[in-house]
Amino acid sequence: MSDDIIIPAPVADAPAEEKRDSFSLTDSIFALIFTFSGFFFLKTIITSRVGIGAALFLLILAAASMVYVRMTKSKQSGKSIILFVGTVIFSANLAVTSNGLIQALDFIFAVIMYAVWAFSVNNDLYRGADDYTVYRIVKALFGQSFGNIGKCPSAVISLMKKSKGGKNIGNAVIGLIIAVPCTVVVALLLASADDNFDSLLGKITDNFFSDFFVNVLKYAVMLPLSFLIFGIIFSAVKGKNRLDTESCDRTTAALKIAPSAVMYFSVIPVCILYVLFFFSQISYFLSAFGGILPEGFSAAEYARQGFFELCAVSVINLSIIIAINLLCKTGESGERPKGLKFFTALISCFTIVLIATALSKMIMYISRFGMTCLRFYTSWFMVLLAALFVLIIIRQFKDINLAAIGTIIFTVMFSLLSLLPTDALIARYNIYAYEHFGTDFDKSYFYELSEEACYNIPYMLESGDQKLIDAVHGMDAYHTYNSKEWYEMTLSEYIAKNICDSYK
Repeated sequence: MSDDIIIPAPVADAPAEEKRDSFSLTDSIFALIFTFSGFFFLKTIITSRVGIGAALFLLILAAASMVYVRMTKSKQSGKSIILFVGTVIFSANLAVTSNGLIQALDFIFAVIMYAVWAFSVNNDLYRGADDYTVYRIVKALFGQSFGNIGKCPSAVISLMKKSKGGKNIGNAVIGLIIAVPCTVVVALLLASADDNFDSLLGKITDNFFSDFFVNVLKYAVMLPLSFLIFGIIFSAVKGKNRLDTESCDRTTAALKIAPSAVMYFSVIPVCILYVLFFFSQISYFLSAFGGILPEGFSAAEYARQGFFELCAVSVINLSIIIAINLLCKTGESGERPKGLKFFTALISCFTIVLIATALSKMIMYISRFGMTCLRFYTSWFMVLLAALFVLIIIRQFKDINLAAIGTIIFTVMFSLLSLLPTDALIARYNIYAYEHFGTDFDKSYFYELSEEACYNIPYMLESGDQKLIDAVHGMDAYHTYNSKEWYEMTLSEYIAKNICDSYK
């Protein structure tokens, strides 16, 4: 037995980047900048009316993110630039349109495009919309943000540790945090003791203490929100935005639990119902396409009866198609069964007929009673659904990138809906139909529109038609302007206000 002592080889330490992220000066500075993003998000979007302030916040956030990306020499593809331009366009439109629904949709679309843009930065594997699009959006919005929620405070602390001045700033911040509870209590007591001081404190703090506990709860989410926003762009510049496609494939495969026979027989009863429905109502449907009222129906009754039910059925059919394609087992090669393709195409064809019928009824209704927001949005949505179902049918017989083409169609249609002055066009159509086709002009429809409808006021007043003039004098939309801050206003509201003021 040897007396030699065997000393085990030292285990190499894991690289520093594996243990923890090393933050550059650029990372730390932008983390400090993004720390305030949560406050402005709450101020301009959550607690205020969406307008110029919200647009400026999103545009500055996008600009700061792009500067961060460029300063870190991160790679961007042509698709990345398109996504960033889309983010800028839909963010800027918040300052233009005064339509609340369009503003909400613009905000959601801008946020999704921003997250996917960040996900595409430093990502050589990003090829645009494909079968993994849903997984990618979920990871970009939630995985990257929550997965890097601690990077913002860590980067800021790293900045403070790098210099003596930074350490002093850090100590000062800690001291201020310690002083907050005592300062708040004293401020509340002094405000209760003296009305003048209460008024002064209200002006200084923007009445923060008047509803103290509500404001505390409101701003308690400010820092976490800032950290989530920074997490999205931080993961991009560090190249952490990768999608595990194999894991996505396993998740998709795990959903395919139903034998094909189960899926077929689950949709056969629905298909039989559609056949019976169409044959029993064939004369009724042909009336819609021919613009002829069936016997015993008024125009309003005929158009309204079943329209929204047909819309609901169309959405249900889309859900059925998604469900059977997700749950149905595939062959060993991964190819979808022919029966699944057949029933997918059959349900899509039934749905297109339903959509065409519903749109025919709606066109007849609009031609007789005018356009409203609900009629316009519903018609837009049905056209979009029809286009998607046509793509689904084509996909059953030809290998096309359904996600990419569908994304392009949706983006184009949404851009038309969002960027055009929809409410002004709706009002203009009603005026034109009233003057040229004798369509009834219901001024209540005019009042339901946003301030964009005011673009038509000069024409209405100069037309000499008393009904149009009365509709203008009954408008009260511009009375709300004085209750808004400048950052809550939109460009269309400023234009409408100037028009209304000039005709008072």
